[in-house]
Amino acid sequence: MTDIDLLLRTINEDLGDSSSWSAPVEFRDSLALCALNSAYSLNGSSAAAKNVIARYRAFRPTADTDSGPDLMKAMDSAGGPAEFAINILRNERPLARSNRLRPEGIYEGLSRLAALDSAVTTTEHLRTAVAEGSTATKRAWLSVKGFGPLAWSYLIMNAGVATETKPDVMIQRYLARALGENDKLGPERTRQVLQLAAAKLSVEPRALDRAIWQYESPSK
Repeated sequence: MTDIDLLLRTINEDLGDSSSWSAPVEFRDSLALCALNSAYSLNGSSAAAKNVIARYRAFRPTADTDSGPDLMKAMDSAGGPAEFAINILRNERPLARSNRLRPEGIYEGLSRLAALDSAVTTTEHLRTAVAEGSTATKRAWLSVKGFGPLAWSYLIMNAGVATETKPDVMIQRYLARALGENDKLGPERTRQVLQLAAAKLSVEPRALDRAIWQYESPSK
């Protein structure tokens, strides 16, 4: 039995039929919600991210179609990113390796995306940039202190890039166990294995990613 056969058997035993899996989190028409979910999902629970999204929706009736600049304007109207975090989102958890609140990083990231030669201000722009292999777009988001590779993966998955995965520690741990390996697989091998398994199962890689994440962390 090959590694992929072993993995597929374990996935079937653990996760069941793929038709029963939850749909991937997606905010296809709102770069604002993608950015918020991306930042608040880093080193945090899904409950915290959901609360942030709910509070932004309560503050902005147009949240589900808000662009990046719309979110920046909303922050400005609240007195700036820090005040927005405190008074609107009511979440003051800082970014990793930084004393800045998460909306401060989001504001910087969205500003950098909008300043690109091919300005990225909507989810449609973002999907196009990814499809065209734009490294400048990825670099712009990752240039924010506290935004690592997972922040980019979350952002584009939420925007509707179905082929993306987020090879975080939880996913690596599951795959290592399924394959009978003692060490974590590492981000790149994790991504490759997930994409291969997803292709065999005829599902989106991000759908398999989410199913594994929910299995490993049912309380989140």
